[in-house]
Amino acid sequence: MDWALPSFALADPIQWNALLLFGSLLLFGLLGGYIATKTSWVPRITGYLVVGFILGVGGLNLLSGDVLKLASIFADIAVALVVYQLGRYVDIGWLRREKWLLATVLLSATLCFTFVSSALIWIGTSTVVAMLGGVLAIATAPAVIIVVLRDLKAEGQVTRRLAAMTALNNFVAILVAYALLPIIAHEGSTPFFTLFAHTGYSLIGSILLAYVTYRLMIPLARLLGRQPSRQFVLVIAVISLAIGAAHAFQLPVLLTMLAFAIMSKNLDHQYDLMELEFGIANELFIVMLFVTVGASIRLTDLSMVGASVAVLIGARFVAMACGVFTFAHFAKMKWKQAGLITLATLPMTEAGLGLMQTISYLYPHTTADVLPLLAGCLIVLELFGPIATQFALIKSGESGRES
Repeated sequence: MDWALPSFALADPIQWNALLLFGSLLLFGLLGGYIATKTSWVPRITGYLVVGFILGVGGLNLLSGDVLKLASIFADIAVALVVYQLGRYVDIGWLRREKWLLATVLLSATLCFTFVSSALIWIGTSTVVAMLGGVLAIATAPAVIIVVLRDLKAEGQVTRRLAAMTALNNFVAILVAYALLPIIAHEGSTPFFTLFAHTGYSLIGSILLAYVTYRLMIPLARLLGRQPSRQFVLVIAVISLAIGAAHAFQLPVLLTMLAFAIMSKNLDHQYDLMELEFGIANELFIVMLFVTVGASIRLTDLSMVGASVAVLIGARFVAMACGVFTFAHFAKMKWKQAGLITLATLPMTEAGLGLMQTISYLYPHTTADVLPLLAGCLIVLELFGPIATQFALIKSGESGRES
């Protein structure tokens, strides 16, 4: 009798699932980051972005559509963890002593909006897109900043000011965006009152959710005691709940997490919550975040809006420089430090992506108009911004590397 394996066919084609996707992106991202670190001035996150680009819609098109949506879940967690860590750099007591830092943030935000929107209108961009471009220019990319800070183990005046400015810039950008959108948006089918009410709901709801999350975490932290392993799991769990609640109630995740982090830093007078080092867990989600961001890059987007992107980046850099240098003397900073802070704030697009995703369901036409400009900035600033940030921090002498 002859023996043979039975023939069979898969009922469905092989499909990506969460574990297959997670493992593959981690592996490829890790290799890309390792290759990038062979050049001292290139941060590992640039390697993650390049890997994402190769796998994504601009390259092999393996990471797109539903697969990219699945990957974005991990990216949301990464952004939340990053923003939580960044928000805890915002010490209200320290800001009271460093009052010129807050003045720098407000002036820089005003100049970014004014310079960028005016420059875009001057080259013929529509008023709505120009004004939203001005709003997006206020924000600095939180994930890029925190990853480079952690990688370099940077500590000092430039580092702390950069971290606090990044958190506050994002906070201001979100507030301005939600205040401005009901006025400039052209959603003909949506009444103005609905748009205005949505703004109030988003801002107040985010702050309220952040406070409820804080009030949930602190008693649990006190109950579990100052044990790093327990508090680490607690923070991850609470952040995950906050992300889920923000999505469920259609609230801006970035604003919710920033408010939550600032509250946990400044309202915890008994120091029940420890300063945690997220280490390996943070690294896992950071790889996923930047590979996912890289996968959304299309070089064709840059060719469509190349002039607008160049104008936005140039106007933003000048505005940031004016804001930082104006108060540098009063803040007792050297000119070199002011210049390095300006250079380090170059990355700007992650906050914009998150904001566009949050508001797209209510402002679909307005979002669609501004996305090409945002995508073009993404290509330039996510690839070259991390290099500028790392270079600035190394030159500041506050990192563990020689300048």
